[in-house]
Amino acid sequence: MEETEVKKPGSPYFKCLSRKDYVIKANEIIGKEGVEAISIRRIAAELGCSSASMYRYFKNLDELLFYAQLDALTDYILDLSKREKEWKDIWDMHFGIWRSYALEAFKNPKAFEIIFYRNIDKDLEEALKEYYEMFPEAIVLVSPFLKEMLEIPGYYERDYHVCQMLVKKGKITAENAKKLNHMICTLFLGYFKFIQEKGIRDDEILGMTEQFIGECREIASLYAIDFTSW
Repeated sequence: MEETEVKKPGSPYFKCLSRKDYVIKANEIIGKEGVEAISIRRIAAELGCSSASMYRYFKNLDELLFYAQLDALTDYILDLSKREKEWKDIWDMHFGIWRSYALEAFKNPKAFEIIFYRNIDKDLEEALKEYYEMFPEAIVLVSPFLKEMLEIPGYYERDYHVCQMLVKKGKITAENAKKLNHMICTLFLGYFKFIQEKGIRDDEILGMTEQFIGECREIASLYAIDFTSW
C-alpha cells in the first residue's frame, strides 16, 4: 500500500509524495549519473523535501535503491521467457537459467549486487508484486515454473530448487546435487566479483557468459549420473 506524505502548506518542505515518486527520481539519477550519484540529500533536494522524509517510505537508502534497480530484472525475465521455449531437457533448463542470469548480471553488476546481495533479507516475491503495482507497464508474463523460480530470493536457493528437480528426474543424486549447487554458485560469485573489481567491456560480456557456462558444464559432468547426452 503506497503511503502519501502530506505536510501543511507554508512548510518549507511541503510536498505530496509516495514511494513511487522516490523510485522514479532515484531511477532518473541512476540513469544519468549512475548509482554513485545517489544520496539521501540528493534525493531530498531533487524532490524538494527534507532528508528525513525518505524514512517515512524506506528504512534506508539501500531499500530505495533496491526498488529503483528492480527494473534491471526486466531484461533477465524477458530473456528467460524467450529461452524457455528452446530448452530441450532439464539440463538445458538448468544451464539456460544460469546463462540468462549471468548475462544480465555481467551487464548490470551494480544493480544485481543491490538486488541480490545488499538486500538479502528482502522478500523478492512481495517486492516484485509491489513494484508491478507501481509500474504495471513493466509486467512480463512468464510460465508458472519461471514465476515460482523467480519468487525465490537468493540465486543459491534458486539454483538448488532446480538441482532438486534434477534429482527427481534421476539425473543426479541428492548428495551430488548439493555439491553441484555449491560449486556452480561459488564459481558464479568468483566471476561476479572479478567483474565488479576489474570491470568488463560490452563486447566481452557474451564471451565471459559462455566461458562461465562451459565451466558449469564441466563441473556438472563430475557429479551427474548421465551427462553423455549433453
